[in-house]
Amino acid sequence: MQEFPMDASSWTEFWKRWDEGVKQIPGLKEAMLEKAGTEVREEVRRAIARSGLNDRRGRVQLWQNRHIGSKLGYVAVRSDSVEVMSGGGNRSAVNAGALTNYLASGHRVRGPSGQAKRYTPRARMVRVPGFGFYKEAAQGAEKAAVQAAAEFLKRLEVELKL
Repeated sequence: MQEFPMDASSWTEFWKRWDEGVKQIPGLKEAMLEKAGTEVREEVRRAIARSGLNDRRGRVQLWQNRHIGSKLGYVAVRSDSVEVMSGGGNRSAVNAGALTNYLASGHRVRGPSGQAKRYTPRARMVRVPGFGFYKEAAQGAEKAAVQAAAEFLKRLEVELKL
């Protein structure tokens, strides 16, 4: 019977590097999501500024923040869920997310109550048009996400030393 000696040290070294690289993936992924989320948040804030929304103090822009999924599956930019004062004559407390939704997609106009007998409505629109800043920011957000994913793959390649 013949024997064939084989040195498995390089194979063992490969698997050791592989395990170390795999353990670093969640940290790299979280860093990628944070970077992409920051870029997307800035894109949304720029879109709000360009939309023509009368937001002199920048409150609507400040409500927009990134939110990373609990299992690191996604990053989203949306308004914080805090109570803010609405504009208009009867200033009431409203959720910042709801107010941002009204501004982004528009809202219905309240019709007359029908209580006054001789009232004739002067309103000429049924719905207020939205500013569409989320839709405008979507293209820039996609570019930022693709760029962050490419950087993630490059860092992963360096970490695994492939």
